[in-house]
Amino acid sequence: MDTDNYFGQLDAANRKNSKLQWVVAACVAIILIQASSIRAQTGETKTAFLPPEIQRPFWISSEDASPEYFEQMGQFINSLPLNVTPETVGQACKQYLTYVLPRDRDAYKKKCDFTAARVKRDGASQSFSTGSIRTDAKNRRVVFTGVLTTVISDKVYRNNESYVLQFVHSDGRFYIGNHEKADPNDPFAQKK
Repeated sequence: MDTDNYFGQLDAANRKNSKLQWVVAACVAIILIQASSIRAQTGETKTAFLPPEIQRPFWISSEDASPEYFEQMGQFINSLPLNVTPETVGQACKQYLTYVLPRDRDAYKKKCDFTAARVKRDGASQSFSTGSIRTDAKNRRVVFTGVLTTVISDKVYRNNESYVLQFVHSDGRFYIGNHEKADPNDPFAQKK
């Protein structure tokens, strides 16, 4: 047996193994860096949800937005359940629910279903004309005051109404946290 040849082959195999160990170590390091990068980016997906018509510029950050954003999105969202006919109420409710927090969708769906049944039963058409908008940007609330016009069998009913819409931030976007009629004299008052 040739011991020099044997030890030469053993040294070559050890060098080859050493190189492979460094390659494996580099791959593990790269995988760890990529995993930490992916983990750091999780939840940073940004999706644009804009009203159909932008009237004024606004800004949005990861956790907040300008008062103009709340006003424009609020006006669009407020109009969805209030500007309906028997033909459009179903689609308006469906679109409205996309802006509601997922955990609250069932409660708002019941309200939408009740409104849709009433509008279809009465053959009613209603529209809300915004007269004024007041914003509480710190609490992400917007109040819309205006005239709700309802037409049933050629009879027109007009009521002065106020609606408060509060936004909440969840999963990287703003959702409806609360949307209800408000007291016109103190629309930002919390209901008890």
